[in-house]
Amino acid sequence: MERSEFDAGEDQQLVLYQPDDIGAELDPTQIYAEIADDAAQRARDGQRIVTMTWVHLRHAGSFIGNDGSGFATKAAVAVVYGAAPR
Repeated sequence: MERSEFDAGEDQQLVLYQPDDIGAELDPTQIYAEIADDAAQRARDGQRIVTMTWVHLRHAGSFIGNDGSGFATKAAVAVVYGAAPR
């Protein structure tokens, strides 16, 4: 998973996680497991999750006989980390 990190003010960091676009339905369990592993490491380094959100960037088209717009094939998850209380 690609990860970009940005300073977001005093004692805060914005991390953008972007799973690979494999052209198939995203597996949220795998995505959030990787984010949780990173967050656990950051917790050991004195950071904690402040807030998070996600946005889908691409989705598969609908198929004949299916309602809706299909499933997400590409997404990004943004997590703001802050300094943990001491």
